[in-house]
Amino acid sequence: MNIALRTYSGHCIVRPDTTWERDNEDAFLPEFVDEVSLAPVLFVRVSRAGRSVAAKFAERYYDSIGYGALLYPENLISGSPEGFAEASCLDHTSFLPFPMYNRVTLGREGNIFQLTRNAEPIFECSAHEPSFIEQAIEDITKHIYIRTGDLIAIELAPRKSVCCRGGEQCHIRGSYCENEVIDFKIIL
Repeated sequence: MNIALRTYSGHCIVRPDTTWERDNEDAFLPEFVDEVSLAPVLFVRVSRAGRSVAAKFAERYYDSIGYGALLYPENLISGSPEGFAEASCLDHTSFLPFPMYNRVTLGREGNIFQLTRNAEPIFECSAHEPSFIEQAIEDITKHIYIRTGDLIAIELAPRKSVCCRGGEQCHIRGSYCENEVIDFKIIL
């Protein structure tokens, strides 16, 4: 199981399954991480393998959705492709919680995803239309073969710094459809 990701800037990469944190356990980051940024994501579970899936057929390739967050150790991102790849592979930095939601929640008025840092809002969006996901599936499968059980994540905003070593404790919470979906601390 891998996490195929379309970054906010439109690049397609794969985060390995070792990055997946589905149970909201606190993030204990290694000593070499000095600053952590966060990107909110919409993610889907792949229900059918495929490559080069056209957007008009993409609804056949996922069965459930969720909202989550990806963490990035900023000091590893040196501007080189290798630095971003290394930052994307750090264990337990893909907070993609289970259970997921039925995709009928997409596009419904009032279904809002919110993220807070230490009880202060840092991101909010209304539920997305299915076409947003279907276009992302088309973009990703041009580059990446997806298998049943994989997750496809779509960054919803640019990375935002949330904590630094030596700073205050960082507690991230997120809700969707008025249900808490994310609740973890980042410990540096």
